[in-house]
Order: sequence, then C-alpha cells, then structure tokens
Amino acid sequence: MITTLFFMQLIGFQLWHITSKQVKSTDPALFLRSILGNPQRSRTIGSLLILLSTLLFVVKWGWMSGTCAGIAGLMGVGSLVVTLHPFRYISQKTVLLFYGLFLILELFI
Repeated sequence: MITTLFFMQLIGFQLWHITSKQVKSTDPALFLRSILGNPQRSRTIGSLLILLSTLLFVVKWGWMSGTCAGIAGLMGVGSLVVTLHPFRYISQKTVLLFYGLFLILELFI
C-alpha cells in the first residue's frame, strides 16, 4: 500500500514537472506528446494523484503522521524527478521494474 501511494506521488509530480515551462523536451516519447499536448489536463490529473495519495496516507496513519508522510514523500519523489529526469535515467521500464521490486519487498517482508 505504501509503495503504491509513493508511486502515485511520483506519477503526479512527474506530470507537473513535464508540463512546466522550464523543462525543454527534445524528442519526447509517444506518451509524452499527448501529455504535452494538453498540459492543463495533465496538471489536474497530477494534482489529483498527489492529493489522493496524501489523503490515503492520512486515512492509513492519522492526521498528522499522514500529512507528514505525504510531505516527506513528495519531497523525496520531487528530488528524484528533478535530479534524474534531465539525464533520462528514468524510463517507463525502469520505474515499473522498481515499483514491482519494492511492492514485492513490501508484501513479503
């Protein structure tokens, strides 16, 4: 559950980051072209994902702990996205591989 909530925050922040005016996308992938074609919708979806994950953190751990977990998670995924996106270290396959690995670790440990 926690892995999925952080994954939702990662996707939401990535949507906000990609649609910002400071990010220059050269030769974007096919799925990025649709995101860049309608940035307002992408930002709305990103905001809803971040708010939903924070709300689910609050439901899981309570008001203060959930809010702090949401803020700390957003800072963590934000730093990863801003640091690694320009170097193109984050690809779809890599993100899904790490998500699957961490989900397996969460379920079995």
